[in-house]
Amino acid sequence: MHIEVFACSGRRVVAIDAEPAWQAHDVLAAVRGQDEAAHYQRRLFLGEIELCGELTLADVGAGSGAALTLVLPPPLLVVTTSWDVTAKIWSAATGECLRTLRGHESRAVWFAAFSPVGQELVTACYDHTVKLWSVFSGECLRTFEGHLREVETAVFSIDGQEVLTSSKDHTAKLWSAASGECLRTLESHTEGVLSAVFSPDGQQVLTASSDHTAKL
Repeated sequence: MHIEVFACSGRRVVAIDAEPAWQAHDVLAAVRGQDEAAHYQRRLFLGEIELCGELTLADVGAGSGAALTLVLPPPLLVVTTSWDVTAKIWSAATGECLRTLRGHESRAVWFAAFSPVGQELVTACYDHTVKLWSVFSGECLRTFEGHLREVETAVFSIDGQEVLTSSKDHTAKLWSAASGECLRTLESHTEGVLSAVFSPDGQQVLTASSDHTAKL
């Protein structure tokens, strides 16, 4: 029987001749043979029914002319920081360096974190700045300036709308991810703020400092 496989965008990936007894791995093997981008971790659906495990094309109701959807899980990425004033994005599957983020002016890039949806990341640097980057292009989208000393950490809020930073200047700062505007400065510690994190609901912030205290 003849079936077609489409990407979520609607692009036809491949048309193949299949057997009713084929399982997901059989279809994916045929897709791999005709589409170099295919990957064994990808998933196949007929409507809302997933072709998986021991299920066959016949089991999920796929007959001749059926259109399957190939769902591509996002790649698992790793970000690293370095004293060489760069951050690097790597493929967790292969160990390949996908791109190098350059733009900080001096000293170490100390910390990096992905946004909740994984399309952007922030880097905290000892040049007193934080930068927001596109994961896919490696472009620096904006720079957060306002700390007076080295920036230790930078993290996104759970909705990705805000960025929280901590610094050796004894403060933590809350920024708009969209504009780079400093929304609030948290001043209470007497020494450097080593880290700052959001509560799970995003309504509170916890800071930890070299002054031997943590503040909520």
